[in-house]
Amino acid sequence: MGFASILRVLGVALGYLALGMLVPVGFGLINGLAGIGSFLFAFVVSLIGAGGLIIATGNQRPATDFRGGIMIVFLWWVIAPFFGMLPFILDGYGPLEGLFLAVSALTTTGALLSRDALVAAPLHHLWFALMQWLGGIVSIAIAASITVRPVFFGVETVQLPFSRGERDSYLRSLRLAFYAFIGTYAILTFLCFFILKANGLDDFDAGILSLSTLSSGGLSGTREGLAEYPLWTSELLFPFVLLSGTNFLLIAFAVRGQWKKVSDVETETLLAMIAGVGMLLWVLTGAGDVDRLLSQFFNAASLLTTNGIFLGETPPLAVAAVAALIGGAAVSTAGGLKVLRWLVIIRRGREEVRRLISPNIVQGNIPIAEEFGVWMHFLVFTLVLGVMMLILTVGGARFDLAAAAAAGALSNTGPLLGLAQGATGNYGGFGPAAQLSLMVVMILGRIEAVAALVLLNRAFWRS
Repeated sequence: MGFASILRVLGVALGYLALGMLVPVGFGLINGLAGIGSFLFAFVVSLIGAGGLIIATGNQRPATDFRGGIMIVFLWWVIAPFFGMLPFILDGYGPLEGLFLAVSALTTTGALLSRDALVAAPLHHLWFALMQWLGGIVSIAIAASITVRPVFFGVETVQLPFSRGERDSYLRSLRLAFYAFIGTYAILTFLCFFILKANGLDDFDAGILSLSTLSSGGLSGTREGLAEYPLWTSELLFPFVLLSGTNFLLIAFAVRGQWKKVSDVETETLLAMIAGVGMLLWVLTGAGDVDRLLSQFFNAASLLTTNGIFLGETPPLAVAAVAALIGGAAVSTAGGLKVLRWLVIIRRGREEVRRLISPNIVQGNIPIAEEFGVWMHFLVFTLVLGVMMLILTVGGARFDLAAAAAAGALSNTGPLLGLAQGATGNYGGFGPAAQLSLMVVMILGRIEAVAALVLLNRAFWRS
């Protein structure tokens, strides 16, 4: 399995997380803000932890098979939040509160315990957005190198240049994917930042919006979300919202000028779904008023890319939850079930309907090779959603709050709770047991449920 390589990659990843803590330090020094010491202490602790893992492995770099790849995915999402929560805990948050915020940020869920408290602490606010950004690039790299496989998605998406056979090192693929994508990801983030800044936003607001939007985090720099910004802000953000849910391989190919590869049925379907959901939201929130049309298209894109930031009339919770659970492209920062899986499910459903109508018909379509993994994921996905809703309702939450929180956590669309609770969408009202459960569900939503089941399969580890 290559435990030495797994620990080394984990150490490097934690090192990047530690370096990210220096950004709030620099921002605090420039603006004379208090709380810098917490981030410096957290930086030192995280750097020691990262360095210890790297030093302990020495120069050992054994090849890592698929089991090792799944293990590093699991370890990252479980261990990284314990380092990410340090600045929050050092500034007075309880351990559970700090861990909840770190898990929410790194999984790009954007679920907040108290929006007012976060907005009142600029360094915490910036750190939350930075963790979302780091979680976004890690999600893209993991998808492109490890989890986007026919066994999990039923079909292959755009040709993955980082995929490796069972005999080669998956962690090497992960490293290659990360370094191949980080430049484009950073350029798009800076482009979003400079566009917003050039149109009047200050550095802080432009930074929060650009970091969170590209990572599908749904975070803004104000208490009331985009409603407090000028209307042109959402217009400028719209293309970046779309990019956050688009297959990032296509974006990378386009940036490199490889236009012949910029074609993908998954992305085409996502754009069509945004158009359809946007029209549906427009009808449900007051068709006939043309001024509401653009805002509902923005809301549709925000939901399907699992950003979860809204404009204008509030979308109905049922439609919003379904859209968020559908999700974006497989290799993107978006959460949800993913469009690629829905294409497999819809195709199978269409074929079964044909069989019911004409049982003796000979169908010419080539059967999907490995769709069992898609149905397993769909089953686990729905079971986790149902169990999470049950836990929240047993804990005393209203049904609509339970549905919004469960769907928001599993699809990594934390702001979805605001549609049932109000503009704030605070998760602080849930008890400790519910918050722990929501954290597990956030990680399951990001780790891929089928991959999580694989971890529990003894035969997988013995193979």
